[in-house]
Amino acid sequence: MHLNNYRVLVTLLSSLPLRFCFVARPIFVSPVQRPQGARICSMTSSESSIAAQVTAVPTISSKIQSTLDPCVVLMKAMIGQYAAEWEAKGGIFSLAQGVVWWREPTSSTQALISALQEKDSMLHMYGPDEGLIDLRDALQEKIRDENGLEHHQVMVTVGANQAYVNCVLTLVEEQDKCVVFKPYYFNHVMALQMTLPKDCLMVGSSSDDGIPDLKWLESNLRQDSSIKMVTIVNPGNPTGTLLSRDFLQKAVDLCRYYGCWLILDCTYEYFVPRGSRFDGCFKDPHVLHIFSFSKAYALAGYRCGYVTVSRDAHGVYEEMTKVQDTIPIAPSRISQIAALGAMKAGSSWVEEKVATLDTGRSAILKALEPLDQIMGGSGAMYIMGKLKDGSDDQEVARRLVQEFGVAVIPGSFCGSPGWIRVCYANLPPEKCLEAAVRLKKGILAVEEDASL
Repeated sequence: MHLNNYRVLVTLLSSLPLRFCFVARPIFVSPVQRPQGARICSMTSSESSIAAQVTAVPTISSKIQSTLDPCVVLMKAMIGQYAAEWEAKGGIFSLAQGVVWWREPTSSTQALISALQEKDSMLHMYGPDEGLIDLRDALQEKIRDENGLEHHQVMVTVGANQAYVNCVLTLVEEQDKCVVFKPYYFNHVMALQMTLPKDCLMVGSSSDDGIPDLKWLESNLRQDSSIKMVTIVNPGNPTGTLLSRDFLQKAVDLCRYYGCWLILDCTYEYFVPRGSRFDGCFKDPHVLHIFSFSKAYALAGYRCGYVTVSRDAHGVYEEMTKVQDTIPIAPSRISQIAALGAMKAGSSWVEEKVATLDTGRSAILKALEPLDQIMGGSGAMYIMGKLKDGSDDQEVARRLVQEFGVAVIPGSFCGSPGWIRVCYANLPPEKCLEAAVRLKKGILAVEEDASL
């Protein structure tokens, strides 16, 4: 390119709605390379101004800017901000992020050790896009025996969140609408906000005990044929409510009748009342199920989940493979080996661990008694509490950390301003009892201040 043409290039670029500019090689050539008769010209002040505009940082996606902030990241930062003040008092107790207090099964650790010591290990290699065959075989058996899904395929993902993104990108068009129910799981909403136009997200309400409003759903499905996907978490995050099979069957029937997909997030399938059994999966081809190893098997850091797709949902699994190949290419082998090893411990191992949460759940329920309304406690690992009218839930969350050494999630990130979400699985029972004492003191203080 002749240097004399530089002014033309600058003028052209400044007139374009520039988003991306890839330069294959330097524009400027050395004097040795300069074509005969060409001259190096200096830019005028106005041209310099144009060049400065062209090299300015392009704009950020408006979708990502309008997406919810990651509340767990914000709460961790807040905990770090006040950590020094609480170091001598046992530290800040986090009841914010949904994690379990126990470690992964010994069988998982042993599987990792064996894999690392194996002479001809394939850990450094890409695996199959859809997941390692041994893990998928084990999961096929699991969903058949425990979930009644006999005619389904399994795709292993980098956690349940990626499984949900796979569903969104595979099933939903730009003009389609998607339904969630508040209080909602913030990462589901974030996935929809960053991929779809703003008016494509529809938020339904739930009853005082956290049950989604199916009358609202039916009314909207009847009136709006652009609704393409409905999402329900069961047991609920953040509601902590276990939905009945009869209720879910109504949701399945509604979505089938009106021709839309139903995504059932079953991440907390093992977190049900003692003596109960999770019964929230359906064979219907328009229903996809999402599962996770993060909670029950304490493998959150390994990032391993999976999604099931009916073989009668023709083409869905194959098309979803395109998303899989684009985002992770394949889940990491080491994480899948950890997951397969964990499964050898069996669901009975998980049930024993989940039983230890009874102490913390009771203590948190008691700590929240001063509030006018409490939601949850029948499933998953969460309880929500409603603050006094007019309360700023984010400010309350800050005060609880700074003044009382306990962290929760503000309800505004779940579509429910004026509420807080409390997780009772983060800490061992004895520590959860201490956290509950702090939480109750904090609740009494903020409620008293709100009454003034």
